[in-house]
Amino acid sequence: MSRAEKALDYHKKGYNCSQAVVCSFCDKIGMDEETAFRISEGLGFGDGDSFGTCGAVAGMALVMGMMNSSANLEHPDSKASTYKIVRELNSCFRDNVGSTICRDIKGLETGKVLRSCDGCIEDAVNLLCEEIGE
Repeated sequence: MSRAEKALDYHKKGYNCSQAVVCSFCDKIGMDEETAFRISEGLGFGDGDSFGTCGAVAGMALVMGMMNSSANLEHPDSKASTYKIVRELNSCFRDNVGSTICRDIKGLETGKVLRSCDGCIEDAVNLLCEEIGE
């Protein structure tokens, strides 16, 4: 089973978009599934029902932060490189989908749906896999 298929299975179980993305990378980010599930719960439905940043995009940023951070608490030194990678991932997602904003993707104001939640999850997972060389 591919990582994207695993994420889609999570979504079918009721995980939100962010949880589906983050939990599908537990093995790569060194986090147990329960913690990953809990930490990403508030980011679904466009940042907790605000229809802001797409939950799959937020999950993508969480995973990249966990994978790229130096975790140097005394001298944080990896933020710039993490921001750069996340900016590139967001740009690719935006190029594929048309937006990183849930309300735009769902067509709440235009009536034109750009992508399904499953499609957004799959895109986010595949972009992360590409970034990490999977």
